[in-house]
Amino acid sequence: MEKGYVSLVLHTHIPYVRHPDVIDALEERWLFEAINECYIPLINVYDGLIKDKIEFKITMSITPPLMTMLEDEYLNRRYMEYLNSCIELSEKEMIRTKNNKELNKLAVFYNERFSNLLSVYKKYDYRLMNAFKKFHKLGYLEIITCSATHGLLPLLMINKETVKAQIEEAVKSYTDCIGHGPKGIWLPECAYTYSLESILKEYGISYFISENKAILNASPKPKYGTYAPIALPNGISTFGRDMESSKQVWSSINGYPGDYNYREFYRDIGYEAPMEYIAPYINKSGIRIDTGIKYYRVTGKTDKKEYYDREEALKKVREHAMHFAHGRNKQIADSSKQMDVPPIITCPYDAELYGHWWFEGPEFIGQFIRMASEEWTNFELTTPLEYLKKYPRVQCCMPCPSSWGENGDYSVWLNSSNDWIYRELHRCAKDMIRLTNTYKEPTMIEKRALNQAGRELMLAESSDWPFIIKNDTTVEYAVRRVNTHIEKFDKLYEQIVKNCIDTKWLAYTENIDNIFPNMDYKIYRSL
Repeated sequence: MEKGYVSLVLHTHIPYVRHPDVIDALEERWLFEAINECYIPLINVYDGLIKDKIEFKITMSITPPLMTMLEDEYLNRRYMEYLNSCIELSEKEMIRTKNNKELNKLAVFYNERFSNLLSVYKKYDYRLMNAFKKFHKLGYLEIITCSATHGLLPLLMINKETVKAQIEEAVKSYTDCIGHGPKGIWLPECAYTYSLESILKEYGISYFISENKAILNASPKPKYGTYAPIALPNGISTFGRDMESSKQVWSSINGYPGDYNYREFYRDIGYEAPMEYIAPYINKSGIRIDTGIKYYRVTGKTDKKEYYDREEALKKVREHAMHFAHGRNKQIADSSKQMDVPPIITCPYDAELYGHWWFEGPEFIGQFIRMASEEWTNFELTTPLEYLKKYPRVQCCMPCPSSWGENGDYSVWLNSSNDWIYRELHRCAKDMIRLTNTYKEPTMIEKRALNQAGRELMLAESSDWPFIIKNDTTVEYAVRRVNTHIEKFDKLYEQIVKNCIDTKWLAYTENIDNIFPNMDYKIYRSL
């Protein structure tokens, strides 16, 4: 029997949190923590597999904001300061815990871990995109794109020009970094609606990742469910999320990350150590935050946590990777009986789950990939693009509008807590389109202002802001980000139409919100 396929797709995204105008911005640590706990550990996993001559295929969407931040000189300098601080704190912890054998062992573990992160960072010349581009070039990793600033495209479709601008800028940004255009795209929040495919087709996109409901409720009903892609009438394909494999990782009840042997996420010495000791390693304003040094394991539903045991945790990683591999084996065996093409199980996840939320996640991916290369499995790892090349005949269906959010619709990003955002976005979008259609031969200064207006609109469109507001986390920051970008856009609009551009303020704004250095405002031209 011909083997089936498993496609791991990691969605790698952090919103644009570059703040050179703020001393020790808390939000920049979102990026630094992801680098420490997810991105470099994944790079280590990939390098280890290559060193051991393990053949594998994996897909990662690296969003334009994250790509830009990983290449940004200011943020890389700030990350270096952050990592050196982690190393220094771990050195102090080795001294502080010298009389406690269990804690000291963990302090040594963290010191070695942070030192390894620094070594890998240096190896790739302080630019992590160098690593991901290497894996992409060698054929192990397929890098796909996302919309320019992770805007939820179905909710922006009232002004199609803004959706087209999100896709065009994403493709341009990807091409500038990788050297060729993307073939695949992760639609933000896996959110699809009718006619999106026509815009994707225009920019050379061959496929996108969607929620299982997009496939299962497609018209006509797909013959193979999510075990095969479907093709839209214009030829673009979509791969639906497999729910069985998703629940094994994501489920808060039965998911692997909740195992009692894994590291506890919430207990961090940043909240527990004496202030005079921990002050240099938390926020400069004195706000207690995570340091990355966590000494406890999940233990159970109790406040009395036991110390983390790295060896036991890695044993569980192997057990769970084996369980995951056997689960895919069974799915392939069962589904292939009713199929005349090899099934593909599409496993899309947020990359940051692996390492940040689930500390042992990168090791899980490494172990699963190693098991997938063994002869007992009845599947191979592949990417969506490789699967389409091998099996180009795909059933034609129209996917159902959906997202991977709660209820499978767009309600997480559009509800009574955040609906005000879209009134502002749609108003600004109309103004941006009007500017683009009016200023066909702008002066140099006008062009800079028009380009910056485009950047501010895109930054305001990020789906992260309504998501944060709905989930009641860092609400004040999300509201401020939306309002700040809208205010900057409105100021630019007024200065442009009144021919009174403040060049000093414009230069300052270009320096702060410097995403997409090759932005061309004409991407907002009327359709």
